[in-house]
Amino acid sequence: MKGKTIFIAGVYGTGKSTLCSGISTNLGIPHFSASDLISSKIGEQYGRNKQVADKVNNQNILVKSVQELFHHNEIILLAGHFCIFGKENNVEILPEFVYHQLNIENIILLEANIQQIQKHLLNRDGKDYFSEALNELIKAERKQSEIIAHKLSCDLFIHKMLFNENDVVKIIEYLKRGI
Repeated sequence: MKGKTIFIAGVYGTGKSTLCSGISTNLGIPHFSASDLISSKIGEQYGRNKQVADKVNNQNILVKSVQELFHHNEIILLAGHFCIFGKENNVEILPEFVYHQLNIENIILLEANIQQIQKHLLNRDGKDYFSEALNELIKAERKQSEIIAHKLSCDLFIHKMLFNENDVVKIIEYLKRGI
């Protein structure tokens, strides 16, 4: 694999896609959503209900999709997760092998106020998530981001989302130090 990945992580509703779009526009780095890459291969709207049936197969699909992207891109932004909700709305940690195969150079973890996340998810998906479940997911996402960053020996930058233009500015400042 010749390319490198800047992995934009965070729980559902933290603004990963919006942030990636702003970074892409400003730096000219193409951006992709892990769930969209998987959906395009399996022919369904992956994760719309935030429950995943076969996380290992989906991660294999993601790795193959990213490897294909590296044929045409030296660097990509990839929005994704370390943890997801399972079928019973329990927190499931995604398999670690995938991160080793994505050629991740940087991890940017987006965090946000839980009420703001709930509002975004209700507006976007029409689903109201319990605070307790989201808090558990947020804690697990941070813990896994720290574990994976350590195992990959890559930088981890944790950003608290403000949901304004300053988010893109702060992330670009961080990235320009290392690009």
